[in-house]
Amino acid sequence: MQHRHCRRMIAPTLGAALLAATLAPGVAGATETRAPSDARLAAAICDYQQESTDTAQSSPIDERYESDAQLREALGEPAGPEQAEGDVRWRAYENGRLYWTEEAGVHAVFGDILAKFLDGGGHQTYGVPMTDECEAQEGARYNHFTGTDATGRVSIYWRGGDAFALTGQIRQHWEASGWERGTYGFPTGDTTDIEGGKVNEFEGDDTFGANIYWSANSGAHGVKGKILETYLELGGPGGDLGFPTTDEKPWRGDGKRSNFQGGWITRNGSETDHGTW
Repeated sequence: MQHRHCRRMIAPTLGAALLAATLAPGVAGATETRAPSDARLAAAICDYQQESTDTAQSSPIDERYESDAQLREALGEPAGPEQAEGDVRWRAYENGRLYWTEEAGVHAVFGDILAKFLDGGGHQTYGVPMTDECEAQEGARYNHFTGTDATGRVSIYWRGGDAFALTGQIRQHWEASGWERGTYGFPTGDTTDIEGGKVNEFEGDDTFGANIYWSANSGAHGVKGKILETYLELGGPGGDLGFPTTDEKPWRGDGKRSNFQGGWITRNGSETDHGTW
């Protein structure tokens, strides 16, 4: 399985002009205002790791903030004191947040990704950031998060004004398939609970759409294009076919086939066929 570590220096995403005062808990009236986009604010090295220090005068968050001029410019001034909850530390700034744990180190979250992170429950839901905001293809941005026992590893991707959260085995399957460069393309929705499992929608590498489904009995598998179209017409996971048990695979020359708990769907060109076991 491939692991993605970005090393380019990037600017934060374009977020809303104002973020809610809850970005600085415990500080009355504190807000985080999104700074104008500026290439000079190329701030965060995505695989940054805090050097080991032993000082009573400053925290790891303060040490990184004070030692990284570009990051400091991108974050702006502190919007409140450093906060603590268990082994998690964070501090809110005008334009984002820094998070720290001993395991993950210090990492920055900005803009729409930060807003999505906080709307979803913040570190209590998604864990703490494992990377700073990183650059993907086509101008997209992302942060990886440690996740929790309930979510597994988490990634939040931003592209074209929308941010989506991918979690658990669906995220793991997408990673193993090549992230946004692979067969499923960019996410177009969040990992969502459905009856009996979960689903995440993607644009597909052929732009005809793709879904990755997960259930405890079937695991995580993707369905694409014309096979997905037929599958949904037949009721999707709630229909007779149930959840997919394989990814799309070659079948009889140029054809494709996906198997499901209750049957199969094949495609040759624009024609599809299906059956039950």
